[in-house]
Amino acid sequence: MRNLFNRSFVSVIIVQIASLFGDAVLRFALPLYVLNLTGSAALMGAVAAAAWLPYIVLTPIGGVAADRVNKRRIMAVLDVLLALTCAAYLMLEGVVDLVGLSICALIVLYAAQSIYQPTVQAAVPFIVPRDSVVRATAIVSQISALSGLIGPVVGGLVFGLFGIEPVVVVSGIAFALSAVLIMLFVRIPHKRVERTEGIVRTVVDDIAESFTFLRRERPIILKVILLVAGINVTMTAFIIIGAPVIVTQILGLPNQFMGFAEGALALGGLTGGILVGVLANRLHLRQAPVFIMVASLALVPVAVVLGASMDVMAAYALLLAGLFVCMACASMFSIQAISFIQLETPGHLVGKVIALAMALANCAQPVGQLVYGALFDALRGDLVPVALGTAAISLFIAGLTYRTLRRGLSVGNAPDVRGLVGEEKALECEAAEG
Repeated sequence: MRNLFNRSFVSVIIVQIASLFGDAVLRFALPLYVLNLTGSAALMGAVAAAAWLPYIVLTPIGGVAADRVNKRRIMAVLDVLLALTCAAYLMLEGVVDLVGLSICALIVLYAAQSIYQPTVQAAVPFIVPRDSVVRATAIVSQISALSGLIGPVVGGLVFGLFGIEPVVVVSGIAFALSAVLIMLFVRIPHKRVERTEGIVRTVVDDIAESFTFLRRERPIILKVILLVAGINVTMTAFIIIGAPVIVTQILGLPNQFMGFAEGALALGGLTGGILVGVLANRLHLRQAPVFIMVASLALVPVAVVLGASMDVMAAYALLLAGLFVCMACASMFSIQAISFIQLETPGHLVGKVIALAMALANCAQPVGQLVYGALFDALRGDLVPVALGTAAISLFIAGLTYRTLRRGLSVGNAPDVRGLVGEEKALECEAAEG
């Protein structure tokens, strides 16, 4: 455990807290701001979908950068870019259309995260011992969840009381602080990889190499990624679009309560990360689909909220409970899957493979957000079938995932995460620092 919390890893955790807090505040407030301005779930879904497109396109490129470019430098530049985006938003507010301005800000935010997150994930195997990778990944996930817990609560309170401007200011300060901390304290081993071709050709070849690795050497990873994409287009899209509509429009509660709902989701993610860290040596990847099944069943309370006549606060509490359980289970599955990819991928491919996995897993999410935005507008008076249908589809995908893992993790194929955690050979890091 002492080797896990070395200077390099601790410094990355600290800057993640600042950067992800700014990200969580802004990512929560801007779509809700659009919903408040227009009252349209379909438009909010379109905004969210538009923001995801650059994330999906740029994430594989971010993976190439994470493996070839100084990771510390990437993180600092992106935080500076996000701080400048916040400043530009404040200067242009009132000058251009607010909906369009919010869309542009979200696009920059998601585009930056498409490179930032693969960089952080790719850095983990280089700054902690191999037998600590799962716990380190769980901690990184917990930091993300903690920021997601505090960010929306703070953002909801500030947005509900003072409007969007102070929210953007808080986010901009967080990004600027993260950039300064990165330059002062973060040290990530870096080995320069020489290019023999142009940038475009290098990117294309690296992405192709990653896809070939998944398709030929680890097809089980590729199959699971595609199944996760199915979860994202159904369960994830339902929650992203449905939660703010249910809280602010169906239940008629103030924006602050949507902040608490986002906090419940983040608290669930934090809890799931803690459980994975504690139970790392007991968890099998073969059993991970059980978490997806439980997450699917957690949508049933949401259907009850939509269909039953009950006290508003009781309905709100039931909604929070469902969101908490759903996110906790989804987080436990996600951490196991990411750790498996990190440990099963050669060092020179880690960033690219993780980025490609993220892009493939999220590629259909914008479609899901558009669909659910339209459904929540068109079926506002009868949304119970939407919730139950989403739960049923998610259960079916969980069953397919269980079948895929049972076959793919057979003896002689890819080992499960628990076996990899028990290995005592440490990862040897390069001495050079960025």
